Amino acid sequence: MELTQLRYFVTVAETLSFTEAAVRLHVSQPALSYQIKRLENELGARLFERTSRRVSLTLDGRTFLPLSQSVLAKADEAVSVMEERLGVETGQVNMGCIPSAGAYIVPPVLAAFQRSYPGITVHLFEAGGNLLERSVLDGDSDFAIVATPGSPENLEVTPLLAEEILLVVPQHHQLAERRNVSMRELRHERFIVLGGSFVLGAQFVEACRRAGFEPTVAYETGTLESVKSFVRHDLGIAALPRLAMQGPADDTLVSIPFREPFTREINLIKARDRYTTVATRALMVHVRTMVLSTFAGVGNPLPVS
Repeated sequence: MELTQLRYFVTVAETLSFTEAAVRLHVSQPALSYQIKRLENELGARLFERTSRRVSLTLDGRTFLPLSQSVLAKADEAVSVMEERLGVETGQVNMGCIPSAGAYIVPPVLAAFQRSYPGITVHLFEAGGNLLERSVLDGDSDFAIVATPGSPENLEVTPLLAEEILLVVPQHHQLAERRNVSMRELRHERFIVLGGSFVLGAQFVEACRRAGFEPTVAYETGTLESVKSFVRHDLGIAALPRLAMQGPADDTLVSIPFREPFTREINLIKARDRYTTVATRALMVHVRTMVLSTFAGVGNPLPVS
C-alpha cells in the first residue's frame, strides 16, 4: 500500500467523482482508476460503488476513509517537521478571519509579515465565526481570527482584543444626537443583523433578550458593508463592532455607545492537537503583536490566558 494510493482514494471519496479527482490530482482518469483498483485488490475490499451516473462509498470505503485521512495527515506533518528542521524558509499558511478583521486587522499584519518572510505564501479565507471554527478543526485553515463567546475544548484559543459594540443609526434618526443609549430603549426598533454563520447576530439577539425583549429583525445580511448600507437607506438600525466603523468618515451614519457594557472578544484559534509549522507560528506572532500595538483604539487588548 502506497501513500499515493491513499491520497487518490481520499480525493475520490471527497469528490465522489473520478473525473474531478483526476483533475485535482493532475493524473489521467485511467491511471487513477488503476491505482484505486490496486488498492482494493490489496485490501480485499471494494471501496466504491460505481454506476454510469454516480460514485458512492461502500461500507468498507466509509470505514477506510477516516483511517486514510489520518495516515495522510501524519505523513504531511512529518514532511513539515523535516522541512522545518532543514531550515526551509518558504512555506504556506492557510489563515481564516471574520470580515471586520479581514478589512482592518489583516492587511497591515500581512504587509509587515511579507516584508519579514517574503518566501511564505498566505492564503486567506474570510467567513463567519462558526464556519471558521469548522475550517480550523477540519484542517483547512491553520488558524483563524474569530469573535466567539465560547472556547471549544478541542481548540486552542488566544485572546486578542475586547472590542466595543456600537449602535449604528442613520444621521436623521431620533437617537442620532444621543451620547449613549440603553438596550432597553430599542425594543420598538427594527434591526439589520448579520445572519448565517456570523456570531455577532446571535450575540446581539441574546443581549436584547437579556434586556427583556425580542428584537424585530427586519433583514439579515451577509457582510458588514451591506449592514451599513441597509442602515444608511433607513431600513433599520444595527449593532456593529467598532472595527467596522473604522476607515473614511461617513456622515450618513452615526455610531452611539451602549450604556451597558457591550463587547465581543476577538480571538485567535487553532486546533489543539495539530502540528503548527514555523511559518504558521510566525504569522500568529505577527497577528498578536500588531493587535497589541496598533488596535488599542478599538478596544482593550486581552491577556493571554
